[in-house]
Amino acid sequence: MKYDALLKVFDELAAYLSAYNVISEGELVLKIRESIKSVLSDAERAELETKLNGTLEDVIFKSITSTEKVSVFSPDMHTRINYQGEVFYCVPTHRYMSNELEAAFLRWARIRNPPSALTRVVKDFMERCGYQVENTVPKNEHIEMIAVNKYKNQNGHRSKHIFIFPSIKFVPQFVDKMENSEAEEEKGEGNENVIVVPTEKTPAPFISFFREHDAGAAMIWVADVEKRTIDPFIGNPGDDDAIEANFANPEQARKAVSVWTRKMHFVEL
Repeated sequence: MKYDALLKVFDELAAYLSAYNVISEGELVLKIRESIKSVLSDAERAELETKLNGTLEDVIFKSITSTEKVSVFSPDMHTRINYQGEVFYCVPTHRYMSNELEAAFLRWARIRNPPSALTRVVKDFMERCGYQVENTVPKNEHIEMIAVNKYKNQNGHRSKHIFIFPSIKFVPQFVDKMENSEAEEEKGEGNENVIVVPTEKTPAPFISFFREHDAGAAMIWVADVEKRTIDPFIGNPGDDDAIEANFANPEQARKAVSVWTRKMHFVEL
């Protein structure tokens, strides 16, 4: 039985995986799918699936992440690790470092939650709240947006400087920089900084942030891209009733944070 076609897939995957000692399950699944599509013809794929008696993506994934190999050329990353609500795999001989695991989490966050997708949700939300988005600027790890309330109140036009990230895990380093940033120094009355991050598979990344960091003077909102909704995580929108009215489940979100706070206080005692 010839496996030349399968070897082409394993060669491409090995080249990609050699750059990392740890990879998330989601990134691995995506890379397997991309490799099959890029190096195999439809006929080669069909022949392999007949010979291997299974969907090629599943067969290759199992070969890489278990001890049941379909080829001696299969990469081996069968050590499974749970981290921040996500599943990761690493080579069995590698004693992974925490920074490599963190890097793998951030890499997957960029892939599954591109800031551009979050931007559409945030823009729609701000417009429902009576804000006009005046400027959207892509940065290295995030997108910045200025939103100005179209209706004057006693403090003039309220505005929000919004920073959109693919995960709350990107926020701590950014907050440290923002504390002394020019934008913060120029912040005037009625202007607020808001950080927007997506939901995660579990609350673990948010609990870690709450335990170890703070948002400084900024509010943090959580966006659900699938539901196209936003809820508060840290901070209140002051006297901006329009914002509060358009949150999806603000009371439930704040109650969850309150529960985390009490549990953390109990653990620390």
